[in-house]
Amino acid sequence: MSDDDGRSPEEQPLLRVDGGRGRRMKESKCGRCVSSRACCGLLCCIMITTAIIAAVLAVLISYGIIDKEVDKFIAKQVSLTKGSAATDQWSKPGAAVYMSFYMFNLTNKDEFLNGEKATIKEIGPFVYNESKTKYNLRWNSDETILEYFENTSYIFNKEKSNRLDPSHVNITTINLPLIGFLLQFEKLINISATFPPPINTIVKDLIETIITELNKDFNEKLIMTRPVSEILWGYEDPFLKFVADLLANVTFIDLHKELNGGFFQLEHQTDTAGPNMVYTGKGSPQTTAQYLMYDGKTSITGWGTPYAQMINGTEALLFHPGVSRTDVLDVYVDELFRSGYFTYYKDITEFDIKMYQFRLPQKELQKAYQDKGFYMDGPDGVLNLTAVFPLNVPIFVSKPHFLDADEYYTNDINGPPSNRDKHDSFLNVEPITGAVLHAAKRLQINIQLKQYEDIPDLSHLPINTTYLPLLWVEEVTTNNTSSCYSPSPSHRLGLLTSQLPVHLEILCINQSTQYKYLQ
Repeated sequence: MSDDDGRSPEEQPLLRVDGGRGRRMKESKCGRCVSSRACCGLLCCIMITTAIIAAVLAVLISYGIIDKEVDKFIAKQVSLTKGSAATDQWSKPGAAVYMSFYMFNLTNKDEFLNGEKATIKEIGPFVYNESKTKYNLRWNSDETILEYFENTSYIFNKEKSNRLDPSHVNITTINLPLIGFLLQFEKLINISATFPPPINTIVKDLIETIITELNKDFNEKLIMTRPVSEILWGYEDPFLKFVADLLANVTFIDLHKELNGGFFQLEHQTDTAGPNMVYTGKGSPQTTAQYLMYDGKTSITGWGTPYAQMINGTEALLFHPGVSRTDVLDVYVDELFRSGYFTYYKDITEFDIKMYQFRLPQKELQKAYQDKGFYMDGPDGVLNLTAVFPLNVPIFVSKPHFLDADEYYTNDINGPPSNRDKHDSFLNVEPITGAVLHAAKRLQINIQLKQYEDIPDLSHLPINTTYLPLLWVEEVTTNNTSSCYSPSPSHRLGLLTSQLPVHLEILCINQSTQYKYLQ
């Protein structure tokens, strides 16, 4: 049925009575049937409501309420508690880890033994895929402390090694076990006279027997040539085996652990002998992943003071959430039997993620800034590990190619120069979670050689104390960014606006969550 103008009711303009005066007025559709005045009123309401919400958000942000809630949420997810995203990723890392060894070949051994400066040539890399798995995870009752064991294994990577075969590449270098014993003999010679009888006679006869056998039967030399695989992963030394058997029943000379049944090795593929313990960060995010115990030990014996013996820091996979540029990041380095620290170096962007890069400062290698219990020796630039190394072999660690070290070290050898980008250690840390997404640990192993008139093998060395590089090692960790995908709605933290995505499963951080720390 149509109205007077011939249109259906649906097509007719909407009419209303204005104030009872009987006047017909046209209205438009605006959502429901409302007048243009009502539509404007609704728009005003929306604008006012939006302004109020914005004001409330501004107040919440200004008072840090939103930031605090975000901090709490992130701290919970990166804590090493049961079922957290961080625990799964930390215990079975998906990151690719490569351990590369660069060996130094002594090319003028005869001249060096006659007092000339050593000439070394770098050979490598010999690259291994490294795998670390944490197992037997156990928490205390309130989940503030986590205990675990760790397994480390290495598989040779021929392609990344430029097809160098460690079993067929020979290296001429120092005979470390022999150096250790010669220096032990030198110590015993000096102190044996102070022993009460009959121990003084027993020790004197024992030293004479060992030295006689060393020269007669074993033909041990100060300089040896062996395959890279043996130098790294071990070999049975006939003389070392002889001494181990000789001292098997001697109780007043405790060298059984150092002798290792006659087997000498620089690197190990093994489980930790004792448990490790770390703080989970629950209730105290600043302590996340910090060691309480390493390999069953709460301190490192051998160092000279309680401070030097302390085990501080993390293993450099994860730090506390909310890392800032002013933070000092403590790290326990098991290869050094001691703790160290990293300081801020620069901002960096990798994998489209903004990070802070931390590096090992030069102060860490300077005697003036080191505790006396570390027995720092020689010019600045090296760390003395003699007190904690098996057989007290005089091992000194530096940055590769003596980067940041006193020129004394490079003046005493003929070798390649250093390069900061290639030879410095660094940690690239995502600051919101404290996760390390890219890292390189680079250390050089050197042996201190002195001239000793009483020991024939050491009597013709250069007059100046020489720190001869044996090898340098690089451990590189890079997170697998292909596994980082855009957070799904289930991975979002809904805080009023739901605009703060936090990917929980693998700790990949969207840059929009970094506004607070990186503005």
